[in-house]
This record gives sequence, C-alpha cells and structure tokens, in this order.
Amino acid sequence: MNNYHVLRIQYNGPTNHRGSRVTITSDRFKERVTIPYDHRYNNAVDIAAAWLEEQGYNVIAQGEGPRWDYLITDTFKALKK
Repeated sequence: MNNYHVLRIQYNGPTNHRGSRVTITSDRFKERVTIPYDHRYNNAVDIAAAWLEEQGYNVIAQGEGPRWDYLITDTFKALKK
C-alpha cells in the first residue's frame, strides 16, 4: 500500500481589508499556509497545485469533499520552511 500526503484546499473570499486568498492545510504536519488568489488560474485548487509544485511537491491527484477540495502528493515535507 502506498502512503500519500493529503492537503486540504479552501477558498477564502475577499473582505473589506484583504483580497481573496487560498488556504492549504496539512493535518500531517499540523500547519497551514495562506497564499493570495492568483487570477491567472480558474480556481483555488489550480492555484494551490501551482504553488505546491513551485515549492517542490509532486502533486499526483485531486479530490472533492462536501466541505473542502483536496490535493494528494507523494511528497512528505512541511508547508512552512
């Protein structure tokens, strides 16, 4: 059986003081990172996947749940350096 690192992806809408953002959460490492919404992409999952790949993650799949979207990677490292 293979082991994978599952990351939760959440879109955060704009407020009076901040623009839209995307939050990536790793329950494995008990941490999260929030990145600005990049309008070059179609949705929060694509933004998160691009950011993760820039950080050296190998994203292999995505999934949907009733509350969050998910990205699955075979890279096991913390989101924050």
